[in-house]
Amino acid sequence: MSDSFLLFDEQAKEQISERLLPLFVDQILLKAWDTKSPAEFPSQSRVYAYVSDRHAPDVIEAAIKGDWILAILPYEGAIYARRGFCIEENLEKALLEAQLATSKKVDVLRCNGKVVLSTVVLGECFNLLPTAKSLSWRDRMSLAWKNITKIRAIRPQKMSFTTENESCFSTALIGLVIIEHAHGSSLSRNILPDTHINDGMCHSMLVAPRSVVEMLRFFVMAPFSRTVNLPNFLGLLKTKSFSVVNGKALTYTVDGQLHQADQLTLDTQSRVLNLLVGPALPIVDTSPSHKEQRKISRLPAGEAITAMVSKELPFVAHAATEEFKDLYQLLRENAKTSNSFLTLMVLSTLLASVGLFANSAPVIIGAMILAPLMAPIISFSMGLVRQDNSLLICSIKTLLIGLFLSLGFAATASFIMPMETITPEIAARLSPSLLDLAVAVISGIAGAYAHARVEAAKSMAGVAIAVALVPPLAVMGIGLGWLDFHVTRGALLLFLTNLAGIALAASLTFLALGFAPFTRAKKGLSIALLGVAIVSIPLVFSFIRLSDESSIIQQLQGKQIGEVTLRQVHANAIKPLALSVELVTPSALTTANIDFIKDNIEQQLQREVILEANIVIRR
Repeated sequence: MSDSFLLFDEQAKEQISERLLPLFVDQILLKAWDTKSPAEFPSQSRVYAYVSDRHAPDVIEAAIKGDWILAILPYEGAIYARRGFCIEENLEKALLEAQLATSKKVDVLRCNGKVVLSTVVLGECFNLLPTAKSLSWRDRMSLAWKNITKIRAIRPQKMSFTTENESCFSTALIGLVIIEHAHGSSLSRNILPDTHINDGMCHSMLVAPRSVVEMLRFFVMAPFSRTVNLPNFLGLLKTKSFSVVNGKALTYTVDGQLHQADQLTLDTQSRVLNLLVGPALPIVDTSPSHKEQRKISRLPAGEAITAMVSKELPFVAHAATEEFKDLYQLLRENAKTSNSFLTLMVLSTLLASVGLFANSAPVIIGAMILAPLMAPIISFSMGLVRQDNSLLICSIKTLLIGLFLSLGFAATASFIMPMETITPEIAARLSPSLLDLAVAVISGIAGAYAHARVEAAKSMAGVAIAVALVPPLAVMGIGLGWLDFHVTRGALLLFLTNLAGIALAASLTFLALGFAPFTRAKKGLSIALLGVAIVSIPLVFSFIRLSDESSIIQQLQGKQIGEVTLRQVHANAIKPLALSVELVTPSALTTANIDFIKDNIEQQLQREVILEANIVIRR
């Protein structure tokens, strides 16, 4: 059996005799580590290293060269070594585990030729670092606040990567974390679950936020979560070796020690170290994998890199044109006046007209779903926010064609239909208020989001129903056919309300999702905001009237005047106030009784009333 040696730090002499030697059952040979004259032991010797992080890399180099069987013990100055090799913190337990363990071949990670014990960090990585223990809730809150205060000082830098298989890519990063494995840390449970110390690979986390909002969301939510799931701004790279450059000197840390170099070169030497492995460090028995893995699709690329490098993070993310070319192509197609658009416009208008005359809500809902108007309005909103004149002109042209086509067919339908009655469904579209504007705004947000996010596209039918663009147009056409300009005016206001609300909300949504910088979008947003402001003027008066009517109904509903009870109260807050009410009484009412009831109502409301009453005798 080979001899066993205890290799110790010169500063730990007193601890060796007092704490460590009594723990060894078998004879152990002592040797102080000397950097100038490294120790030499026979091949396959058991070497217990009780050294600090400063000397641990050199000891590992010597162990590889001399083919030792190495056990690293938990020395007080070996924080990174203990973390990197998942060593038990208690010295007695750690030594017992090492004595009972069988040696395993493990990997060694090098950064610019230097052995890495645990972590290489380039730039700012916040709390995305391997830690040996979970933080308390109070500590997590403190760390989150500390990170939030640093956000505005962040400046992304362009980094160019070349991996072992000569695959190259560039992105804009604020930080890079490289580790050999993540076992024994919070990262192993969530972000890097499949890492091993003998898998032949190193693992890198590329920190690349696009906006302040993205970082704030992560920092605000992190303290309240026991797990740290993979955030959108984090890319992952799993490879045997790679290099990083950015055209100037890189300042980085290896196990807490500061270094500077023009290039960062990481290389994993597969299974070169004989290590006495404790139970906390799982070992895979399969052959080392050399299959490179990359999760970098969400990282900045192309134009986005140039827009971000050496600048403050924008408050909201700005996407480059090439990153949403599919969406832009879709919006350009939607802005065109196609045969399918014209056909659906005619069919939806006719269907809405029939539904309005028949007072059928299901038929009108069918027309809402069939209507194609939402698509060019969303394209118009993108044109506004990006100041794309060609998209604006094309979408406006399509909207106008759809508008006049709808009016023409609705007016024609009103001539054909042998009736001229304002049904409840028609009446419901004659007095829009701020509530209708709120519906349009919410629908505009939903519509823009559904176009920008493929996974939300299935909600477009619901958006179409909510905003109901074609029924107001159909009512306008019916009003023109009847030459009833009261009907036409009310429906026109509702249509303009929907149009302005959707355009503004969709533009703001595209801005928030990063499809245009604010400097470019502010002109278009000003136009949309002006349109909403103009439309809102009559809506405010309508909303005030609606609130007044609601207040009157609440005051009178169920009111008892003598033996008479007021039910089914309806109010029209014009001057004078028109009231429709059901009077429930045990006996017939005379004219004097009705005048008394009217006077009582006028006294309570402090205004003149025109009373329309239905008398219900209940005995």
